[in-house]
Amino acid sequence: MNSEYLSVSDILVSHEKVSCKFLYDLPKMGFLDPSAADEDLKAGSNVEIPLWLADSLCSRRPPLVSISLPKIFKDSYREILNADACTVDLHKLCQYFYELGCYVAKHDIKGEVATTLVNTFKQRFRLLLSASVSTDSVASMQPLTATERQHAAAAAETENALTTWLRRGDCPLTTANMVANHRKRKRAEMEMF
Repeated sequence: MNSEYLSVSDILVSHEKVSCKFLYDLPKMGFLDPSAADEDLKAGSNVEIPLWLADSLCSRRPPLVSISLPKIFKDSYREILNADACTVDLHKLCQYFYELGCYVAKHDIKGEVATTLVNTFKQRFRLLLSASVSTDSVASMQPLTATERQHAAAAAETENALTTWLRRGDCPLTTANMVANHRKRKRAEMEMF
């Protein structure tokens, strides 16, 4: 996994559970399947395991599991997101929607997850902008994912800093002396001809 080692959000994303189908019998691994009576995990068993484990088992040669896409990235949700992503409360469905999508996109054979991520962000960008300048921050932040909330908060902080700087007015923008002298020389040269 391409991850940031000490990133809390990355740790939370990599602990999301994904459904996997085991391709081989695994001795002494029956504890992974709570419904299994055997101590061995049989081939064909569908088990939900953390993404970090599923990814490492899938990257082995030969792969030990095949990873199913999380429900938020399946066809029914993709249709809803592509139709109108702004009406979906992504915070309730998947707090780390974009990060999880980046991880599972490599397991999507059709390549539709990456397209859905881009389209969803494009549609939700206006929602993100309005949340960043809204005075009612709680209501506007409600449907946003954790990443969108961070971006909205950063945008609001930048907007406030700019407004404060513009109101301060103690250091107005002026032309630098070097630029002013350069213009004078150019003008003098033009007048000579």
